[in-house]
Parts: sequence; C-alpha cells; structure tokens
Amino acid sequence: MNDGDQEPSVITILMLHDDLLLNCLARVSRAYYPPLSLVCNRFRYLLASKELHQTRILLGCTQSCLYRHTSSRKSFVPILSPELARAGVAVVGPNIYAIGGGMKNKTSSSVMVMDSRSHRWREAPSMRVARMSPSVCTLDEKIYVTGGCDNLDSTKWMEVFDTNTQTWEYLQTPSEEICGGSKFESVRYEGTVYVSSEAKDATYKLHEGRWSACAADMFADRFWNWPLSNYCEIENVFYCFGVTKIRWYDPKERVCRTLLGLEGLPTLPCVGHVILANYGGKLMILWEEYVFADEKKMIWCAEIAIDKRHNGQIWGTVEWFDNVFTSNGPTSLLGLAHALAPTLC
Repeated sequence: MNDGDQEPSVITILMLHDDLLLNCLARVSRAYYPPLSLVCNRFRYLLASKELHQTRILLGCTQSCLYRHTSSRKSFVPILSPELARAGVAVVGPNIYAIGGGMKNKTSSSVMVMDSRSHRWREAPSMRVARMSPSVCTLDEKIYVTGGCDNLDSTKWMEVFDTNTQTWEYLQTPSEEICGGSKFESVRYEGTVYVSSEAKDATYKLHEGRWSACAADMFADRFWNWPLSNYCEIENVFYCFGVTKIRWYDPKERVCRTLLGLEGLPTLPCVGHVILANYGGKLMILWEEYVFADEKKMIWCAEIAIDKRHNGQIWGTVEWFDNVFTSNGPTSLLGLAHALAPTLC
C-alpha cells in the first residue's frame, strides 16, 4: 500500500442511528434477544425499549411465547410471580391475567396482570365479586369470568372485563337454573363463549349478547368430562387429551376423532397432568413424569404442526419434544397448572 493510500473505513451496525438499529432488531426473533442484550449497553437499552415493541407491531413481527405457571436444548425459564393459588388465568395479546384466587379458603376480587415482554406484574381493576378458582375464557379482547363463589344470584354469576377500557360489567344469566353451585367451565369456540354448570348438567352458548341452550351431545358428552386444561382450540378446531390419545372434535358428525400421525411422540401418561395449548397455530403438549428413584419431577414438552387434509382428516407432525424443566426435592411435589401462550410484539 502506498503512503498516499488510505485504509478503507469500517462500518459496523453500532454506527447506525437508533431508528435504523431498531428497525433491524425488530426483524430478529425474540428468541435471540437475551444473547443480543449482552453485546453492549446500547443493545440492552434498545431491546427493552417500548419503541422496539412499537416497531415490531408496525412491521407485523409478532410471535407466540409459551409460559408454564410454577439454546439448542429447549427449556423453560422460571419467572417471578405473585401468589396465584386458585386464580383463574387468561391471555390477551402480550398480557397474562391472574384473576381472583385466595388462600385459606378466602375468595379474592384482585386481578394481577403481567406484561410478557417485560415480565413485570401490576394490579388491574378488581372484580365486583370476590371469587376463588373461577372459570375464565377470552373473546374479542374481553375476559369472561364465571362462578368461583357459592350462592351466586342471577346478576353476579358472570362478569366481563374489557381489556381496552379496563372496566368490569355483569353479564345476564341464561337461566336461574344454571346459577346453582359455584363450579363452571367456560371455553371459547366457534367465535363465541360456551359455559357449562357442573351442578346442573347444563350447557349454554352466547350469541349476539343472548344465551341459548346447547344440544346435549355437543359438549356435555365430549369435552366437559376432561379437565379444562386438557383441551384447546386451534383455528376453530377443538383438540383434547384423553386415554393417552390426542383427539379433535368433528362438529359435522358430532364425534371425537383421533389426531393421526404423531410419529415419534412418546406415549402420554394415563396418570398425571397433560396440558394442551395453542402455540401460534401449533399444538403444544406438556406432561409430567415423576422419577421416584431420584425424587424428581420432569416436565416434557412437544410441538406439533397441524395439517388439515382434503379428506377431512387432521394429521399431526412432531417437530420436537424434550425435557424442558426438572424439579427436585419439595418442589417436585408441584405440578403443572396452566400453559399460556401470549402474543409478543
């Protein structure tokens, strides 16, 4: 190189203006944010900023993230949370809501919400009625809370939280009959809300603000027999777990069919908790395995891609499965409670 020649200038990503750097970071999967935050203080600041989340929304870069209540190798990372014993849980966008609950058989009207982007909890407006172990489901960014306390009257059996206005309101009862008892199950399906009373053996659905009774064979004989966490809805199809198999509900024939495929998936336990979750259009299965010799509990997770075929069959392809969490000692007595998949921006 001659004396008059100059060395070529080196341009790095850190020389970009914040707006351009945010645009680049927003296009990267959130799975890479933890290691990227270690690059430098500037990355750490931008990755935690609200501007990054707003940029991801504008670019349409959203993805789901699975949380369990309690790398090359997939694993779950514990996060701090308030006491959630006997609380109902719901997900709206990036926010996880813990509703009601209580300790020592005392009901609570409190509502806590966690922003899954920052993992920070805050208080939300309390319910009008204190409840314990209420049934909770979501529809159109509203949270429907049913039951959870004894001697409910027709005006208080259900209340609805509008996450946009942050307000609660009561919802009319479909009949005096369904108000008996405190145990209800509610689900979102076919763009509406279904509610079943355990005590009265009755199921109703909400349509355009009005309740109507369901056919006896719709849910009562098909899904309510399993714990609520044992099924989920993906693209308007209901999936459930029962007797070691994953099944789906065929509304045309009103029967449950077995999810075909699933080569490589371990046999799911007959005894123990199995949880299903909608993970960005894929089926996530979580189950427990207790190793008595080592006094430890292992949580396993599998991700299943769903394929709806022209002949009406639905097949599942196992994309991966692994042990994602292990607990030892006293914590091994704790079990799976919920699987939640908020939408991250």
